[in-house]
Amino acid sequence: MPKKKTALRVNGRQHELALDPNVSLLQALRDLGYTDVKNGCEIGECGACAVLLNGTAVNSCMVLAWQANGAEIVTNAGLGTLDKPHPIQEAFADVGAVQCGYCTPGMIISTKALLDRNPNPSEAEIREALSGNLCRCTGYGQIIEAVQLAASRLQAERLAVAAMPTASLTRECGDGGSHSPGGSGAVATPQASLTGERGHDGSRSPSGLSTGDRGSERGQR
Repeated sequence: MPKKKTALRVNGRQHELALDPNVSLLQALRDLGYTDVKNGCEIGECGACAVLLNGTAVNSCMVLAWQANGAEIVTNAGLGTLDKPHPIQEAFADVGAVQCGYCTPGMIISTKALLDRNPNPSEAEIREALSGNLCRCTGYGQIIEAVQLAASRLQAERLAVAAMPTASLTRECGDGGSHSPGGSGAVATPQASLTGERGHDGSRSPSGLSTGDRGSERGQR
């Protein structure tokens, strides 16, 4: 079976690969060293392997690597660093929403996608957005609290930027630059046909259709 030439742009870094057509994006990312993308169920049910693909949260186990050719891919590690974490990552740590940590990268990715499209979600909207991410350790209460805290902090940042004098804002952004509240992790416009958007039941598939009921928790550690 001939290999497919695939260009993966991950967290701003370009990777030129030759991969078998059946290699998943999850496998390709982990082989490249992006181990913050967790290998859980491999059938699109647990959300541990979620990444942003052109701005849309997808389960990378359900996307073939060649389908992401030329797309912008952002993993949890691409949102912030230990020295300068993203506000969402900070919020998860501050409220104790992290226990074993295995599901956390996928939770943070789904939260980022939610707050990008809906900066002030209700609790019901948060639960819907995270319904495709399973956690074996918690009752989800602290996770919901973390999303709410992140939303309020990001809103405060946006208000602070809006209140800045034009001259100060220009110095912050640089000549011709754009300011992105919330730090790094800016992503391009979603392309549903490529990524497979989350269905109404919280699952994701490459075709954009719901994969059906989540079924039992299968996120092996």
